[in-house]
Amino acid sequence: MREQERRERDMFIDVVRVLAVLVVVGAHWATTTVVWEPGRIVGENALSVIPETHPVTWLVQVMPLLFFVGGYANARSLARHEGVYLAYLRTRLVRLLTPTITFLAAWLVVGVLAEPLPLPEPNVVERAADLAALPLWFLGLYIVVVALAPVMRRLHEVHGWWVPALLVAGAVIVDVLVHGLGFEAAGVANYVFVWLFPHQLGFFYADGRLEHVSGAVAGVVAGAGLLALLVAVTVGGYPVSMVGVPGEDRWNTDPPSLALVALTVWLLGLALLARSGLRSWGVRKRTLVSRLNGIPLTLYLWHVTAAAIAAAVMYPLGYPRAATGSASWWATRPLWLGALVPFLLVLVWGFRRFEVHRPPEPVARSSDVWSRHVAAGLAVVSLALGILGFGVTGFDHVATRSGESVLAFTLNPLQNVLHLAAGLGVLWVVYRPASSGLGGTAASVLYLALGIVGWSDGIGVFGTNQATATLQLVVGSVGIGLLTFAISRDRRHRAPRDSVPGSPNARTDN
Repeated sequence: MREQERRERDMFIDVVRVLAVLVVVGAHWATTTVVWEPGRIVGENALSVIPETHPVTWLVQVMPLLFFVGGYANARSLARHEGVYLAYLRTRLVRLLTPTITFLAAWLVVGVLAEPLPLPEPNVVERAADLAALPLWFLGLYIVVVALAPVMRRLHEVHGWWVPALLVAGAVIVDVLVHGLGFEAAGVANYVFVWLFPHQLGFFYADGRLEHVSGAVAGVVAGAGLLALLVAVTVGGYPVSMVGVPGEDRWNTDPPSLALVALTVWLLGLALLARSGLRSWGVRKRTLVSRLNGIPLTLYLWHVTAAAIAAAVMYPLGYPRAATGSASWWATRPLWLGALVPFLLVLVWGFRRFEVHRPPEPVARSSDVWSRHVAAGLAVVSLALGILGFGVTGFDHVATRSGESVLAFTLNPLQNVLHLAAGLGVLWVVYRPASSGLGGTAASVLYLALGIVGWSDGIGVFGTNQATATLQLVVGSVGIGLLTFAISRDRRHRAPRDSVPGSPNARTDN
């Protein structure tokens, strides 16, 4: 299986994935300045200090390319699993969650153990625990995209180019509502429209419609995206930076804006234009590309931690503390980047074993198809909230931190832990068919309990509010309703011989 998969791999996709992750790592390192002063340690973003660097983000904000690669990979995974949803979902989530949960567990241990310690100020561990979670926002969103991929793939097969067109139209409507009419709550919808757009384009590459695009067409696509970006930032009033800049009132990433759609077209056009060269380079460096493709999540998850550890070691030893944007700062950037590499390599060496790439496994047969799918959906919602939550709250003050805004929710680290535990527990039960309804019910009850607690304000350690409590009550109620419907439907469609092992009437998940 592994040899066959190796032969079937698309070197262009592998190279784009590797380069995109390395660009993310390098960009985060290059734009971060650690301000280490008596009484405080802060990470200063160079984009806040040097506005002239904002156009560089048109090349280094490569998250759209990672979603594009994800669309291709999810389409291939669905094909290998012959459309069996739960088998596909398990394979994808095992690959995503094993390194992610390891990362979360490691930092939670650090955060919990360090909290009661009388560490001197400035508290290096507290700042590191706060910053290390920065990469998690992407994974929290991507898990939802993975779960939606089978539906989006089916829409792709039936409606083709109409699907990305409608996603763009949705992004336009949301931006009008948010920035034109001041209806800010509508911005949450663009997390779906904007990030599903590049993922949907990955399906077109997977089925061959983008694989053989000529250089001329790729150039036109890139030019159209660049022109759309120029119009967006000059006429449309969108920020020039394609990443969030601390201190600015409006970001293109929170909520995602139409400018990111233009960025997707621009970057994808560039990538397709360079496809032949990227493939050739990948063939020449096959061993390197293969090794890096085995650890992209490890690199991505731990690169901020590497920077935090490096700063904790280098600054007390006298590393130059140049002001961001000064001549000394520019001169020492290569030294800073080079010094961080060994720290990341040590972390990768220690944690690469948790990036699992197992071949697909069969899923046990069951008649409870609908209830298992509903339970899996509840698990994905819980996991996404937990991971996104940590991306915003960090790992410090786990039981005492006040809530922070995560999409439409207000969460703190303790709620994040509960969401993760619920999601993992439900997933564990989902793949044991006899108890799938129980797992989904337990998750729904947890959301109902959190909602009741939030409304009563009886347990302040959850850092919640009544708006979040209302959303949790809605999630729990909808979960109970869907499970009731699903279990009823499963029972109506269950054949008498389904429970007999090896029965020709036994149903399989689909």
